Amino acid sequence: MAGLKGLRGFQRFDIRGFLAGKQLLLMGMEDLRDHESRKIIGARLKTIIWTDDTIYSKDGLNNEGSELNVKIEGLDAQVVDRNNRSFIKLRNPSATIYGDFQNMLSVKADGFDYVDDKKNGEK
Repeated sequence: MAGLKGLRGFQRFDIRGFLAGKQLLLMGMEDLRDHESRKIIGARLKTIIWTDDTIYSKDGLNNEGSELNVKIEGLDAQVVDRNNRSFIKLRNPSATIYGDFQNMLSVKADGFDYVDDKKNGEK
């Protein structure tokens, strides 16, 4: 049987469910560039999953300490305080799974907000 094409376009990832119970710590950012033109189109946030209280379908899973990069088009990396190591909450996040073992995550967001770490981002 020949492999089917275009399947990835139908795959959905529940990024809101994945981020529930997690604290994201902003560690830094860099310019996000268009692959073809190399023009700056936004910023790439470098975050660490600081805490992970997410309930997974398999016991023993935890992503605490893992890096999670987030692409935000239109954000100027130069205007964000690079020394502000704070917890953040993503605005309107979306994500796609990729990689040979489907264990890589490409995350995009419309922006981010700093949050109170004691409240875990809840208002």
